[in-house]
Amino acid sequence: MNAKQPLIKLESLCRHFNSNGLVTRAIHNLDLEIYPGEYVSISGPSGCGKSTLLSILGLLDGATKGNYYLKQHKVEHFDLYQKAALRNKEVGFVFQAFNLIGDMTVFENVELPLTYSNVKKNNRKQRVMEILDQVNMAHRKDHFPAQLSGGQQQRVAVARGMIINPSILLADEPTGNLDSANGEEIMDLLDQLNQQGTTICMVTHDARFAQRATRTIKLLDGQLLQ
Repeated sequence: MNAKQPLIKLESLCRHFNSNGLVTRAIHNLDLEIYPGEYVSISGPSGCGKSTLLSILGLLDGATKGNYYLKQHKVEHFDLYQKAALRNKEVGFVFQAFNLIGDMTVFENVELPLTYSNVKKNNRKQRVMEILDQVNMAHRKDHFPAQLSGGQQQRVAVARGMIINPSILLADEPTGNLDSANGEEIMDLLDQLNQQGTTICMVTHDARFAQRATRTIKLLDGQLLQ
């Protein structure tokens, strides 16, 4: 991919919700470009459209109108299967609530996206151990989420998000359920991943963490503040 071309491009993007005739403009006429290797933070008050925007970027939700290009794929007309295939190949997620599967080990949780991608078992094992070692969780590979601290669970969640070598890692309030010390550790890990070339787009309400990004975007009422 040409480095001068955006990894993500939004043109006049809108996401409106209609409930009993009342229209809520969660995202309205938003233009945005994110380039390979960037670390972008999205901040703003509660209800400003941050999580809606991240859901659209991650192909979990669709726009009401406007254009969305991911690696030059015009995705707004993709069907559910095409979106899922593109998401599984290009997008990694880290959620506030970790979203680990309780009856699966650390190894199995991180391995799961590779299973969906039909990666061979021997290749899966090598890749999982590499990424667990990178986030300092290889020694906990046989533990279950309930046996881990919140910070450890989020490290596993980051590993799971990175396991497919995604084009972009989307992090939705990744420190929201952590104390300050564990939050700093997770932010240090995201900094490290970005320095290694990972493109990151993060939603956060914490101004300290937002300032760690190389570019900060502020939303208000679904629109960018210049």
